[in-house]
Amino acid sequence: MFDMVKIGRNIAKLRKEKGMTQMEVADKMGVSYQAISNWERGETMPDISKLPELAATFEVSIDQILDNHNSTKIIHTFVNHNTSEFLKNNEVSIEDFSTIAPILKTEQADEVFGQLKTKINIQDLISIAPFVSTELIDECARKSYEAEGMESLKSLAPFMSDEAIDECARKSFEAEGIESLKSLAPFMSDEAIDECARKSFEAEGIESLKSLAPFMSDEAIDECARKSFEAEGIESLKSLAPFMSDEAIEDCAKKAFEASGIGALRPIAPFLNQDVIEKWIRIGLEYTT
Repeated sequence: MFDMVKIGRNIAKLRKEKGMTQMEVADKMGVSYQAISNWERGETMPDISKLPELAATFEVSIDQILDNHNSTKIIHTFVNHNTSEFLKNNEVSIEDFSTIAPILKTEQADEVFGQLKTKINIQDLISIAPFVSTELIDECARKSYEAEGMESLKSLAPFMSDEAIDECARKSFEAEGIESLKSLAPFMSDEAIDECARKSFEAEGIESLKSLAPFMSDEAIDECARKSFEAEGIESLKSLAPFMSDEAIEDCAKKAFEASGIGALRPIAPFLNQDVIEKWIRIGLEYTT
């Protein structure tokens, strides 16, 4: 890969040799002086469209900026807009692509990826995912899901579209149940999570929601909890109580208290407001005297 720190030092050295300030270089190139500062500190690199302009500003070659890196042949080709011709006559390795991807435009990265996608495995894809289009990521993610299942998408999920994530998640839920969603749940839409959770609750009961509860909406959690309470009583709420709204848990607790007394609240007592518990204890004592 490009040594961004070394390239940054080259840029700073060339700028100083020309007697220019960061602001002067920024004004000449139509970028912010923070961009120039970031380049020189090695935090980012100029994208491929800026390299010819930067070289012209310093009156040097692109090779001098990139320290004669072995990938500069490819960079020169892309700068001269000969990408398609180059790819017809040359094979770009995954290693080459990983090196140049950070400075390519998305459409250029997609074009190179098109030549490589049949050879790329999921780990290679993760390293270049930030640089190619979401459409290509989704295409590969769907194929990976079909071949290897939900776990294969865990590292790729941050780069996938919401639509593709929800699509794979729904398929996985239908085939393997709610437990299969744990790895992708942080990236799923609220709508898809609640949909799968409600179906799982109807089929398997409230205990099935434990793994997905942190990602469910308050509305869906309270809805399932109230139904479970009506069907199975307060004991059934233990696993979901930490995620229920104060209103829903106190409503169920009040009904349990009115039906069976203060002892009925033990399963969910840690999740009740202390003032509410004390009030009901006083009421319970009044009933017994």
